[in-house]
Amino acid sequence: MAKKSIVFREIKRLDKKKSPLKHQEKDFRMSKIMENFVKPYLHLASNFQEKEKLFTLGMIAWNASLYPQSERADIIDILFSQEVIGDDYNLQKDLTVIIMTFNDRKLTFFADYQRLIIDFDLTKVGEFYDLSVTSQSKE
Repeated sequence: MAKKSIVFREIKRLDKKKSPLKHQEKDFRMSKIMENFVKPYLHLASNFQEKEKLFTLGMIAWNASLYPQSERADIIDILFSQEVIGDDYNLQKDLTVIIMTFNDRKLTFFADYQRLIIDFDLTKVGEFYDLSVTSQSKE
């Protein structure tokens, strides 16, 4: 019996040594990944609508980061073009900076996660928020 528990402990120990960013897809929830992705900026959002906008920008940056560098700029240019957001150059510039910041964060800290985010739902539950994410494999 003692031998069995030693083996069991060793398996558990080796399991814990895995990098937190190298989980297999069954081992993580995209909602938690997105929360961690956006978390450093959540303090900038003072209400529900601002949090929702922040997650939308995070989703755009996340998905753009899954494409080659040469295509990312085109995606951002199209999303924040004059036809989409109007003539406000400062808004276009600010949104581009936010997306590029998120993009850098994705590539630096979340590069192992290659799922495309299809949609998300942010729901207010009392004083807290619940995030649900729909995603699929990029391939």
